[in-house]
This record gives sequence, structure tokens and C-alpha cells, in this order.
Amino acid sequence: MFGDRRKTGGLNLNGRASIAITPTKRFTDYTGSTSVRKTDARPSLSQPRVSLFNTKNSSVAPRDVKSLVSLNGSKIYNFLVEYESSDAPSEQLIMKPRGKNDFIACFELIYQHLSKDYEFPRHERIEEEVSQIFKGLGYPYPLKNSYYQPMGSSHGYPHLLDALSWLIDIIRINSAVSEDTQNILFGDFMEQGKAQEKTLNYAWMTSTFRDYTNDRKAAENPSSSYWDDTKHRLRKYFEQSNEFEDMTKTAASALEMLNYECDEIEADKGNEASLKEEISRIRDDIRKAKDYLEQNLHVKQHMEKELAMVKSEQEEKISENEKVQKMVDDLKNKIELQKQIHGLTGKEVRQMNLDNNKDKEVVLEIQSELDRLSKETWKLKDEDFFKEQKSKFIHLAEQIMKILSGLNIQMNLEPLRAPTNERDLKDYWETLNKIWVPEISRQLHQRKLELETEQSRFSNKAVTAEERIQIQSETLCEAKKNEAREERIRRNERDSWKDARKHIEQRYEQLLNEKEVLLKQMKLDGSLEKEIEDETARMSATGEEHIQKRSQLEAGIRQILDLMVVEIAEIENKKIGFHVQCAGIEKAVL
Repeated sequence: MFGDRRKTGGLNLNGRASIAITPTKRFTDYTGSTSVRKTDARPSLSQPRVSLFNTKNSSVAPRDVKSLVSLNGSKIYNFLVEYESSDAPSEQLIMKPRGKNDFIACFELIYQHLSKDYEFPRHERIEEEVSQIFKGLGYPYPLKNSYYQPMGSSHGYPHLLDALSWLIDIIRINSAVSEDTQNILFGDFMEQGKAQEKTLNYAWMTSTFRDYTNDRKAAENPSSSYWDDTKHRLRKYFEQSNEFEDMTKTAASALEMLNYECDEIEADKGNEASLKEEISRIRDDIRKAKDYLEQNLHVKQHMEKELAMVKSEQEEKISENEKVQKMVDDLKNKIELQKQIHGLTGKEVRQMNLDNNKDKEVVLEIQSELDRLSKETWKLKDEDFFKEQKSKFIHLAEQIMKILSGLNIQMNLEPLRAPTNERDLKDYWETLNKIWVPEISRQLHQRKLELETEQSRFSNKAVTAEERIQIQSETLCEAKKNEAREERIRRNERDSWKDARKHIEQRYEQLLNEKEVLLKQMKLDGSLEKEIEDETARMSATGEEHIQKRSQLEAGIRQILDLMVVEIAEIENKKIGFHVQCAGIEKAVL
């Protein structure tokens, strides 16, 4: 009910927590049930818990529980959904369980709100376990064993649903009491001194009762240390109670301070409008301050970006300045070194460099002029080079003529002759490039077109020939198929002829055999006819005997029938006489 050992904590005087200790065991743990838990065994006393509802002579519920089935089912379902959410069984399963396991699961979910570690024992009968728990809780009506058999029956299951509904009411009352324990113990309007005194009394009584229940024999023995310890604790509690007056004064001063503050608040009641205006003005100032802060932050970010760019440029300039300064220092060192070696000043050295540059420019101009003059006055003086070029040209002309003759191309142009000098070589080369090469290209292109035309014509002929060959091959294949078909027909006819001949030969042999048999029978015909005549005479004699016997039998049967007719007539006469006698007797009787 109260969970682990904890202090009440509802009353806090001068920053000190209350020392009242609430009970640690649930009232449901002191029952006669034999249930087991996951972690520790649930203790049970020899006698059930005393209850106002648990009377010896319990009677059946005075109300009709069957009419409350739907109400109790909805109540149980709503409770499980409230505390178990997705683990809650469906309302249909609560109303119509499939077996005892469904009821046990529902009962466990509900009863664990009173005993959080409860688990239904595996080998325990449901009738004994559940009934004993409800009896220990003080359920006012008996739960018969027939209510559980079968589970979900119309005669007993409404009583179980009513018991679960009652258990839910007990759980809700228990939760409400647990949440409002402080007010139940001390009330809503109790003075602090009395509340502290009541707290100390309650703590002392609970601890004393706990020691008494743990060791009753020691409490019953006057010479045991139980009473000394109890007196020591009681003296200690009284010593602590001496602080009540100081605590009361402190509480009174705090109350005066609170009253003073309340009076100030009451005095400011008429200034609501001015306070609201001041609040709105303060809010407006806060909004303006926020806007100004945002603007400043934006400007700050922009300035930080610009500052970063300026710093980067500054670093670059500093690095360049350092490089230039280093170069200047190097030049100064070189000038000093030259001055020490040659005795020249920096100005003289610079003048010498300028003169040197001018001299270089003059030399370049003279060289360019010399090159121009040499190009204008150039002449071919190497005769060997001309001979080499001439031989190459002649060889090229011969190769061109061979290729043209091989291709059977006639060129109606001036033939290429051997050059005698450089000018003729140049003219012939230009003639070759400008006249012969285009004409050769044109002739080759013409020949190419003719060859392509011839190729297309031959390709068409090849296609036609292929089509003709394909037709001939198809015709040949068809002829082969026909020939194979005819050969197959001839073979079948030959096979059938062979079979027919074979059958004819067999028939011929059979006929020969029959002929031999008939010839043998013809030899035996004389004896057979004689036997037939004898058999005919024998049959005629047998027929006559049969006729005689039939006539004799008919005569005997006729005699027997005549005798039977006579006897029947006599019986009829006797019957008529008997009826006459009966009629006379009836008349005599009447």
C-alpha cells in the first residue's frame, strides 16, 4: 500500500522533515493465501485478516449479479486500459474468457495493484487461490467452486465479474487513502505544535507495535530489555518535544510576515490599471531592446566578416612587404659587397647595367637586319641537294605513272618531264599539285563510283543467285521429301504384302490340315451313321416310355383329386350341420 519504508514528508517545520514512519507492509500481505511472488514469499498468518465484511454466516448477494454483467465487464476493461494500456485484454475476452488462463491473467493484472510482486502459483487450484485471497480481503459474499467450472458459464461467471469489480473498488479506495495519508493523520487545519506532537506519538506507537509484533514473548517478559528500550525511546521523544515552543514561535513570526505581505498585496488592489500599463510599457521596452539587440548582433556579424577580410589582406600585405624588404636587404648586401670588391657605388652599377642593356638592344637590331639581308640575297649553291630533289621528283612521277597504268587510267595531260633547274622543279611541282593531283583524285573517284556500281550490280546478281539457289534447294528438299514419302509408302505396301502373304500361307496350311481331318472323317462316316440310327431308335423308345408314364401319372392324380373333392364335400356338410346346431342353440337360449 505504501511501498518501501519512507517518511511521511507532508509536514516540514523549520526545514526539518517529519520523522513519522509509515507502515511498510500492505494489509493484503497478511492473509491466509498461499500465493507466491517473484522475489520473496508473501507471509501469511494462521488467521485471516479481521474485516467488517467478513462474517461467519455469509449469504448470497442480495442483488442480481447477472443483470450487472455488462456494467462490471466495462468497469474492469476501463480499469485495465487506464493502467495497462496496450497490455489490457479486450472487453470481449473479459466477458467471455476462453478458459481459466484468461481469467488468471486478468486477475493477476488487477491484484498486482495491491501486491505488486504477485504471481499466480502454477500448481495451485484456481478455486482455492482466488477464493482465499478474496476471503482475506474481506469480500462479503462466498465464491463457490462451481462458479469456476466451466469458466465463463452463465450461472457462475457473473459472480466472478462482480468480485473483480469489488476488487477494483478496493484498489481505488486504497490509492485514494495512500495519496491523502497526511490529511487523514493530521487533518486539514491543525496547529503545528499539535501536528508535531501527533506525529511523534504516531511514530513511537508504530515502532513500538512493530517491535511487539516481531517479538511478543520479549514484550510479555517484564525482565526483558524490550521495556527499557521502549522507555529510552519515549524519553528521547519527550526531549525532542521540548522544541515545540520554539517551533511555534518561529511559525508565528512567519505567519505575521505572511500577513504583512498579504496586507501589502491588499493595499495594491486598486492599482491594477497602472500596474498593467507599467507591465505593457516594460514589455514594449523589452521588445525594443530585443530589436536593438538583434540589429547590433547583425552589425556585429557584418563587422566581424569585414574585419576577417581586412585581417587576411593585412597578412598578405605584410608577407609581401617582408618579401620586398628581404629583396631590398639582399640588394643592399650585394651593393655593399660590390663596393668592397670593385669600389663602385650603387649609382655607377645601375648606370653600367643601363649601358649594357642598350648595347644588347643594338646587337639584336644588327642581327635582325643581317638576317633580313641574308634572306634577300640567298641563292641555292648546293648542286647535290638539287640532284637529290630532282631524283625524288622523277621517282615520284614514275610511281604515279605505274599506278595509273595499273589502274588502266588514261590521263589527257601534259606528261611530267625531268627538271633541268630549280625553276623547272618548282613549276613541275606546282603542276603536279595543282593539275595532276586533282585530276588523279577525280579519276579515282570516278573509278570508285564505277566499282561501287559494279559491286552493287554483282551483289544484286548474288542475291538473285542465292534466291534461285534457295528455291532450288527448297524444290530439292521437297522432292526428297516426296521421294521419302513414296519410299515409305512402298515400304509399307511391301510390308503389308508380306504380312498378307504370310497370312495366306498360314491359311493355306490351315486348310491343308482341315482337308486331312475331313479325309479322316470321311473314312469314319459309315460307323457314325450307324451310331446315329441306334441313337434315334433309343430316343424313340424312351419317348414312348415317357408317354406311358405320363398317362399313368395323370390317372393317379385324377383319382387323388376325386377323393379330395369327396372329402371337401363331406367337410362342407359337417360345417352346415354345425351351423344349424349353433343356430338352434342360440334360439333355445333366447
